[in-house]
Amino acid sequence: MVRSVLQVHPNFEVCGEAMDGAQAVEEAKKLKPDVVVLNVTMPVLNGFEAAREIKAILPQSAIVILSQKADLEFVEQAKKIGVRAYVAKSRAGEALVKAVEAAVMGEDFILIE
Repeated sequence: MVRSVLQVHPNFEVCGEAMDGAQAVEEAKKLKPDVVVLNVTMPVLNGFEAAREIKAILPQSAIVILSQKADLEFVEQAKKIGVRAYVAKSRAGEALVKAVEAAVMGEDFILIE
């Protein structure tokens, strides 16, 4: 779903995709993207763990988190890591592009249920 939403946007290029958090970290190291979109629930490393590792090696990369669990506790945890945008999966179709745009601009974007 993430790829299909983002790849049709004329200003975005989807440069990689990962099946788990560890692979997301490796792809980010290799590709050095402007923005990394992570799911909280991923095998091997969860989205928060992957975000922490990516921010440590690529502090300039903005992180967008998608999650089934959309509550303020998760948002606060994400902010402490340096995540720029946090979007409930149920709202991703309508808000993912806005979240990525905000993250690129260095702005916070939070949309939870």
